[in-house]
Amino acid sequence: MTLLLTAAEVRPLLDMAKAISLTEDVFAEFGRGRVDVHAPFHLWVQGGALRVVAGALQDSKHMGVRVGPTQGPPDAHVAVLYSSDGPLEAIMGYPFSTFRTAATVAVCMKHMARANARRVGLIGTGMNALGQLIAARLVRDINEIVVYSRDAERRRRFCEEATREVGITVRPAETAREAVSDMDIVVTCSSSRQPLFPFEWLKKGTHLSSVGPISELDPDILMKSNRRVVSSRVQEENYYIKTPPFPLVELIEAGRLSWNDVTELGEVVVGSKPGRSSDDDITVFHESQGGFGDVAFAAWVYAEARKRGLGKELAF
Repeated sequence: MTLLLTAAEVRPLLDMAKAISLTEDVFAEFGRGRVDVHAPFHLWVQGGALRVVAGALQDSKHMGVRVGPTQGPPDAHVAVLYSSDGPLEAIMGYPFSTFRTAATVAVCMKHMARANARRVGLIGTGMNALGQLIAARLVRDINEIVVYSRDAERRRRFCEEATREVGITVRPAETAREAVSDMDIVVTCSSSRQPLFPFEWLKKGTHLSSVGPISELDPDILMKSNRRVVSSRVQEENYYIKTPPFPLVELIEAGRLSWNDVTELGEVVVGSKPGRSSDDDITVFHESQGGFGDVAFAAWVYAEARKRGLGKELAF
């Protein structure tokens, strides 16, 4: 029998701390070569697209997909979970896509940001932004947060909300440079097709995580950083956004970098490659938007829902 779960039923089952723990575990599984990875893709119609992400986890013996409209709210997403021997275990409303992104960046911060990182600069105030700050506070003792986005009123409202949710004062910045220079951690989550700032704005020791399209990163940041890490090289090579620029792929195709210069987060989590070599290193991470983390979330939520007697049994 297949379990049908609504978004309202599953939403209380997963918090950010658990999401970070599950995400670290699945990247360790990835680092051991136990995850089958596929690049996300979009199915386009006029005015919008359906986003499809997928993955298979060898250790936990689950595979699945998450689908949802690119323009819709997170609650419009659905996850479909199978066990490795074929049964359709669950179809569930899936309100956790922003959790997955934030948890991935938090795992990256845990392994790549300096242990004494205290100051965070954020560029972007979209749907993924608040989760980044909540997650950052769970892996580092953050005591200052500065936020920039182009719309001053939206920036102000976001900082007011974030101050309530995060538990410390979140201050709006008048310029992008104010949210980058002298920060220990910088997070970018824009939709920009142009670089947001130059490499020279980053001080020694800064960790930078990019959540938006990789075009928001200046090529010099990718070239000059001491460590460049992605969620998945396969996903970066087959990036789902089809409109250039693709600075990482373009640098590799031009012979200025190679894929050997790019580390996967799973390698960092299992310790086969370092996240940084010194406190002075400038490190950069790009979140590759993949689906294997969603499968890990769905599998845990399914098991928890079974324990609590949630959902409705269906036969297909």
